Amino acid sequence: MLVWRLLPCLVVLTPLQAGAQDFAPRTDTGRRADFSGFGLGVDAGVGLGSAGQANTSGVVGGGHIGYNFQAQGLVGGAEFDFLTSRIKSGTAAAMSFNQNFLSSARVKAGYVFGDLLAYGSIGRGYATTSYRDISGSANKTLKGTVLGAGLEYALTRNLSVRAEYMRYGFDGQTYVTPSNATPLTTDTNLLRAGASVHF
Repeated sequence: MLVWRLLPCLVVLTPLQAGAQDFAPRTDTGRRADFSGFGLGVDAGVGLGSAGQANTSGVVGGGHIGYNFQAQGLVGGAEFDFLTSRIKSGTAAAMSFNQNFLSSARVKAGYVFGDLLAYGSIGRGYATTSYRDISGSANKTLKGTVLGAGLEYALTRNLSVRAEYMRYGFDGQTYVTPSNATPLTTDTNLLRAGASVHF
C-alpha cells in the first residue's frame, strides 16, 4: 500500500529532477561536454581598428544564435551575430567616423577538450557606418570578410561562457559629402565575451 501512495510523488519528481540536472554544475571533467544543438546568447566587448588614416575604438554589445553538430570531439556549425556599436574615430581634421551596427554570418569548426571547446570561424561581416566632415555627412553599409577564434567552456549541460577574437576586413567605400568624396578602407578587431544557452 505504501508503494502505491508514493507512486504519484515519484511521477511528479522524476521530470523535475531531470530538468534540474540540465543546469547542474559539470563535475565530469574527464568527459567531453556536449556543444551540439541550437545556441542562443549575449555578447559584449571592445573594438579597435581604423578607417583610412584615423584610428577607431569603442564598445559593442548584442547577441548571437547558431547551431552546432558534434561527433566525438569534433564540432562544426554556423552562427549569426548582431551587435550595436559605439566604435568611432576622434574628430581630427574636422571629420568623424562611426560604426553603428556590426553583424556576421560565419561557419565554425573546433575540438572539445573535456568541457572546453576551442574553435575557429570564417564568414561575411557587415557594418552600418556614418562619415561627417564640415560640409555634411554620408552613410554606407560595409561588407567584408570576418575571421575569428575562441574558447567556450561548459558550466552546465545547457549553459556555457566564451571569449572570442574577431577581425573584420571591410571593402573600401567612398563617402560623398557636399564638399568632398572621401575613400575609406575600414577594419575592426573585436575582443568580446559571451554566454550561451544550449537547447
